[in-house]
Amino acid sequence: MDVDDVELMTLLSEQRRELTAAIAADSDLDFAFQLQMEEAIRVSSKSQPSSSSSSHHPSLLLNEIAESPSGIAFLVAEEIDNFERERRDRELVEAENRTMQENLNRLIHDQVFARQVQHVPEHEWRETGDYFEKPYGISPASKEEVFRVYFKGLVSEETVMSVKMPFAAIGVAVCDSCNCCLFELGKPVKVDGGGGIEVVAVELQALIEALTAAVALGLKRVQVFCDNNAVYQYLTGKGQATANEFTTLVDQLNTFQRKFTYCGPFLVSQNQIRFAYQLARDALKSEATKFGESVSGRTLLEQCVICFESTYSGQMFSVDKCLHRYCFSCMRKHVEAKLLQGTLPECPHETCKSNLEIESCKKFLSSELYDIMSLRVKEASIPPTDKVYCPFSNCSALMSKTEIQECTPTSSSSSVGGTGMRKCVKCHRRFCVNCKVPWHENFSCANYMKYFPYRSVSEAKLKSLATEKRWRQCIKCKNMVELASGCYHISCRCGYEFCYTCGAEWIKKKPTCRCRIWDERNIIRDGQNRH
Repeated sequence: MDVDDVELMTLLSEQRRELTAAIAADSDLDFAFQLQMEEAIRVSSKSQPSSSSSSHHPSLLLNEIAESPSGIAFLVAEEIDNFERERRDRELVEAENRTMQENLNRLIHDQVFARQVQHVPEHEWRETGDYFEKPYGISPASKEEVFRVYFKGLVSEETVMSVKMPFAAIGVAVCDSCNCCLFELGKPVKVDGGGGIEVVAVELQALIEALTAAVALGLKRVQVFCDNNAVYQYLTGKGQATANEFTTLVDQLNTFQRKFTYCGPFLVSQNQIRFAYQLARDALKSEATKFGESVSGRTLLEQCVICFESTYSGQMFSVDKCLHRYCFSCMRKHVEAKLLQGTLPECPHETCKSNLEIESCKKFLSSELYDIMSLRVKEASIPPTDKVYCPFSNCSALMSKTEIQECTPTSSSSSVGGTGMRKCVKCHRRFCVNCKVPWHENFSCANYMKYFPYRSVSEAKLKSLATEKRWRQCIKCKNMVELASGCYHISCRCGYEFCYTCGAEWIKKKPTCRCRIWDERNIIRDGQNRH
């Protein structure tokens, strides 16, 4: 063969190889899989394995398939999909962090600017106020502020299905120098037991979570408030981790501390970190409730008709008499509003007048609100004409005339020559029930009122101020009433209704006098008239 024939054969060979490669590329996955399956079946039939070794064939077959071109292509495609998914997730997280950082910087800038405006003198503001500005992003003053970091880790035994079980949770709050909250977090953490070592470990987890949030927000100068002495020693570098489980946490703590230009630790009382404590406590209770409901199979969610939020059944309150149900949060706000108005709370449902039992409300009320509600219940149980308050300012206990009569011995009352002396059921000091003052030993009630028309200097001032401001006193319970806005029909908290102008009683929502019922100045406020 001459040279031309050799070149022609070479060219044909190359074209044949390219054509074969193209055909193989079109169906290589199916073909390779078929070959591997045939080979696996052939090997299996020839080898005639025993029953003890037959269990290895599925794994051999899978290995052969994974080592085939189709298996490799499948694994590569899956890896590419995972990588692409992780890349998209990372981009979303980075974008969210950038947005959070931008919002925080803008908030810090606005707060600093607002404080500067407040300190501008009035005369200077009138002259140059229209030109006073500080555009966002011009100065880096926002980075100079020192932020406050609060944290708390709790470990507690909660009763779940009549069994005490340990739960743990952390609470984190990051605030600016004025204690305006910028970030808050409350979440449960895993715990193996309820010993002291675990408590410190949870506290360290809470601290690391708090510093992580501060770093994510781009803060450079922070003050860390801690109520645990062991954790405080780690913060200051004086404490050394002895337990293995602490070593990693302390190393993480040291790493985060180096990310700040300033990180000042402060050892404080628990009351000064109560916000973070409450976040941790709420998360701990919520986790215990969820766990108990999951164990008992009661994981149903209910929708509160006030806030329209879906809430676990264990966090819903059922009114005892009417069985209307609302979430704890809405009930707490409802009861607090009614108590601050001086009335006993009823069921929030429209037209429902079912009273709330104080013991059933205890599950969602704070101790302060529970005490206020107890006082309101007692006030409601005593008729207005029978209410007596201890005249001593450091006591002021509420009593009924029956109570103080039982508390005061008959012999003591007769020995002082009158029936007005009573003893307080709380502080046990003597006072005059007629004059509403500490007991006047050498004066009768008539002489005392003659020589001392006012029980104290403050009462004389109150009477003078009431006359000046045109306040009215309820003739039934003696409460002082001020009309801030609205009509002249007054409903006292004791239930008595009267006219604010003359004091005449209202009967069945109707006046018994001819006074005007309302004045436009009390109905429409001045601020509304200017708009």
